[in-house]
Amino acid sequence: MRIAPPEPMQSHAALMPATIRDRLLADHRRLETLLERLLAAFEANDREDMAQGWTEFESGLLAHLEAEETYLFPALQRASARDASVLIREHRHIRTRLTEIGVALDLHTVRLASARDFVDELRAHSRNEDRLLYRWAGDHLDETQRTSLFEALSTVVRARPSKVVT
Repeated sequence: MRIAPPEPMQSHAALMPATIRDRLLADHRRLETLLERLLAAFEANDREDMAQGWTEFESGLLAHLEAEETYLFPALQRASARDASVLIREHRHIRTRLTEIGVALDLHTVRLASARDFVDELRAHSRNEDRLLYRWAGDHLDETQRTSLFEALSTVVRARPSKVVT
């Protein structure tokens, strides 16, 4: 019997989508997965999983927002101040909601309906970003800007806290 040689290992970067739009939408899917786990913890009223899930989701979302604001918004602002203004306002709103839900979570007063509403708001924002920013960025950012954005997003994934099993 002949054993096939192992397939060559692909680098983390080789597995990432190549276009800005694909890469950012992949990060949205990663955040959506974290949100789904978080909602499951809310539904089960599992305080420990809620706290851990919230920490992971919040840090990932804040890093995602920061990457967009650092590497995409300035260029979009120069090209379309109106579109940039819409997304900047949405980011401010998201940060406000993150704070509100985080405080409610700490005080054990968070409501599942509020968490679901926030999920709906994030999904609407994702659609706006795709329409106003991601497609535009794919056509207008240079290779250096694109590389910097990808590195910032990859750092978030690599720095993700791991779950402690006791």
